Amino acid sequence: MVNSREATTNVVQELMNEVIEQGFHELVNRPQESSLLNELLQSAGNSLGEQLYRIDHHEFKPGSKELQHHWEAITTESQRVSLEFLRQIQHIRQQYNPRLKRV
Repeated sequence: MVNSREATTNVVQELMNEVIEQGFHELVNRPQESSLLNELLQSAGNSLGEQLYRIDHHEFKPGSKELQHHWEAITTESQRVSLEFLRQIQHIRQQYNPRLKRV
């Protein structure tokens, strides 16, 4: 698991950057979905900001087990949130490409 501030920050940024990159890709390819995708990208950006804020705003002692658990919880939450955003992007893709639809 993630056990440092820097590692936690990198994980959160990588996860949300993937969402934002995929979202912009779909925005370029599906301008008819721009309002939905813009809302999704705004939410992803807000989520990234909230997670990054939480990394440094805590009341735990440096080096404590509680701080390690705090960072692990942020990483887990970021993974869950990014997967949800990616699921929504995939849903938009599937509407326009029937070959991507599950059988």
